[in-house]
Amino acid sequence: MRMAVFSPEVVYLNVEESSLPFFQALASKARMDIISLLKVKEMSIKEMGETLQLSSAIVTKHIQILEEAGIVEAHLVSGKRGLKKMCRLKINEAQIIFDNNYGMKNRSFYQVDIPISAYDQCEVTAPCGMAEAERIFGHIDDARYFHAPNRNRVCLLWLSSGYLEYPIPVFDVDLEDVGEVEITLEICSEFPGYNAVHPSDIDFFFNGKAIGTWTSPGDFGDRKGKYTPSWWTLGSEYGLKKTLRLTETGVYMEQERIADIRLSDLLKAREEKDVLRFRIESRADAKHPGGLNLFGRQFGDYDQDIQVRFLRKE
Repeated sequence: MRMAVFSPEVVYLNVEESSLPFFQALASKARMDIISLLKVKEMSIKEMGETLQLSSAIVTKHIQILEEAGIVEAHLVSGKRGLKKMCRLKINEAQIIFDNNYGMKNRSFYQVDIPISAYDQCEVTAPCGMAEAERIFGHIDDARYFHAPNRNRVCLLWLSSGYLEYPIPVFDVDLEDVGEVEITLEICSEFPGYNAVHPSDIDFFFNGKAIGTWTSPGDFGDRKGKYTPSWWTLGSEYGLKKTLRLTETGVYMEQERIADIRLSDLLKAREEKDVLRFRIESRADAKHPGGLNLFGRQFGDYDQDIQVRFLRKE
């Protein structure tokens, strides 16, 4: 099974002179085209030049600017004619801070990426199913496949009711220094085919404690998901990107407080020293029993796993 990884893929930028190299690096259509190429895969200078119909010298200059801004990084690999320079994106996200909500310095954090297939406990009721990037995994409406040990490549799953519980490894996280936890995922209701007006009450738990309920408005298939593969024609195409914020003043989804429980109490409730637990549940007896779709990499509108960020105390 693919393991969760720590990933410093987000940068915070204050609107000040020191951030100018970053902003200037984006002020070029050619450099934006290069970034679009590198979002898909690593590429060499020559490959990018041929794709964009630019000379290698011009591409090299653009790459130098992107490297200096911290957007792109390069490394050497062996080729048929010696070493060649391969380029890749260094970050996945940048946030611009106008009013500096994080204080006079950027707030640091650890990020743990949890593949949607990495749950270790579940209870699933059909209709249900799972998909990899290339094909359906197992058989649709057979909940036994949710327990399959070779499900690590699953990047979309759906269920009409039940739960999924994920272990979050915190071996390298000093929980005494954590002031906030953010959990971000792409999710929506589940309806045969799709139905944009199909509310579903989805419950969230952290270390066994209820941390709130969100009512998904529907299941979305009116257009192709930005990363959903072309072969997929079974309805649900994309979800909504939702972020849970666990703080000392309660649990928030975006700006709405959905639970009063404090982060420190949630952390104390853990039963395993180096593991936290996060559960997503759609109950059959809920007011709106609408199931759920959970999107991972290569499906939906966001090419990401479940992201868990541990923000240090200010």
